[in-house]
Amino acid sequence: MSEQKKSGPLGFVASHKRWFIAGAVLAFVAAGIFWATRSKNAGMPQMQQSVIRTVTLSRGTLDESISATGTVQSEDVSSVTTTLRYTVKEVNVQVGDTVQAGDVICTLDTESLEKNIAKLTENLQESKERALATYEKSQTAVTEAQEAFSEAADKLTKAQQEYDTAKAAYDDATSKTTAFQSQVDEADAVQQDALAQLNSAMEQVNQKQGAYSVACWQWQQALDQGQDATQLQANMDSAKMELDQAQSAIQPAQQALDTAKQEYQRLSAQLMEAQSTVNFTAVSQQYQQCQQALEQAQMAYDQALKTAENAESSRSDALDAYNKATESDELEQLQEELENCVLTAETSGKVTALNATVGNTIDGVAATIQNTDQLKIAISIAEYDIDKVQVGMPARITSDVVDGTIQGTLTQISPTATGGGQTSSGFAAEVTVNDANSGLLIGTNAKVEIVLSSSDNVFSVPLDAIEEQEDGTHVIYVQTGEKDGEQVFEAVPVTVGQENDYYAEISGSELSEGMQVRASVTEEAVTEDDAFIRINMGGAIQEASMGGAIQEASGQAEPARPSGGQGGPGMGG
Repeated sequence: MSEQKKSGPLGFVASHKRWFIAGAVLAFVAAGIFWATRSKNAGMPQMQQSVIRTVTLSRGTLDESISATGTVQSEDVSSVTTTLRYTVKEVNVQVGDTVQAGDVICTLDTESLEKNIAKLTENLQESKERALATYEKSQTAVTEAQEAFSEAADKLTKAQQEYDTAKAAYDDATSKTTAFQSQVDEADAVQQDALAQLNSAMEQVNQKQGAYSVACWQWQQALDQGQDATQLQANMDSAKMELDQAQSAIQPAQQALDTAKQEYQRLSAQLMEAQSTVNFTAVSQQYQQCQQALEQAQMAYDQALKTAENAESSRSDALDAYNKATESDELEQLQEELENCVLTAETSGKVTALNATVGNTIDGVAATIQNTDQLKIAISIAEYDIDKVQVGMPARITSDVVDGTIQGTLTQISPTATGGGQTSSGFAAEVTVNDANSGLLIGTNAKVEIVLSSSDNVFSVPLDAIEEQEDGTHVIYVQTGEKDGEQVFEAVPVTVGQENDYYAEISGSELSEGMQVRASVTEEAVTEDDAFIRINMGGAIQEASMGGAIQEASGQAEPARPSGGQGGPGMGG
């Protein structure tokens, strides 16, 4: 975790075991300095000497990073697998061998498989011959149907021509009698109208006759019963008048009908005379005969077309059956199995696991191949650090199996966290090893430090060496000399830059190489006895973990500091 601090005592020993141990080492160094100084001053009068820690100001590289541990894995892992249950006939590799993509790992026993393929091939050939005979028969039917269709098409063409000739003659005769026909049609319409008028008049008479009969009956009934029949007499007289009016309309309607009939007959005679002149009856009969012949030819053509289409469909089905007879899903599957009985490497690399033995079947994975030149470290980044990292950041890798530091790159970060609940959650990530010849071994543990930021050629001091003023500015305390055996410090204004868990970058016009800076603005001077007690009680561990060493007014020890790209404590130097 990268935690930002400005000043104050440290509180991170428990969570930074590596630096706790480093602090312990520095504590012993501090103790040695203390006793050496004490020995040097043995001849001096017995008096208590005060000591304030200082650090020497120098330029170096200041990094901010987060640390994680993980497992070395291959970037390129492939498995040689099979689902076939045939026994192994031959194994061509052993664990540790280097193979290339396409190299044969092992072969399976295919004797029974090849026998099945031969039997299916024979059966397929017989089916193919039967399907071919059916196809040839359907081809003959298509040829015959096409000939019949062609003949029907010729007859249809001839019938169409004869129909067109007859229709032209019929249309010509019709055009010459059209005027007469129109007059006859009009006369017939007049005749039909006159007939309708006469029928209407007769219907009216029938209705009025009925009404008059009812009126007469009612009047007679009143007389027979000795009732007053005056009104009934009036009703009867009115009904008689309406009946007479209706009967008077019969004669004019009959005369109109007779006149219309005579006109219709006269015009019909003229039409017949005109039709006789153009031989209309014969022309009309010829036209009707040609029309019937055309309809029959069309039906024959349609039937021949349907027969030809059915024959073509049968031939298509026969062709499909023939093609299917030349294929077999089962045979293809067995042939595919035969090809797959030779198990090859999909990628180049080293055989790291082999599960194939002659005479036994393979249970899924026959071999595992890993590329040892392309490695990665699988790590987990704490949830409180995840917002600080991004793909592409540089990383430093260390491991017990190799000396020195190996460069890497953060190449993958999972978008979702794992764990959670009562356990701390983290985000799975991968760091790619940049060097193909890193010497790392797959499966071993490695420590990774992801560099969040880096500043080169800068001054840096422990966080506790910086004091923030009330106005928000910052100062450090630089030793300017001694007075009465005590160290004298003077405040120097600085600008604080990048920080990590332990150090902060500072700058200022008054800074220079070699300055002795008070290691902690809150630390008080201690006597020899106090220092001895603090060393034995572990207090010097805290002081040493800040990167400083106990110093007397008469002598100083150089503290551990960030330098040369290694970073300060907590930065993985």
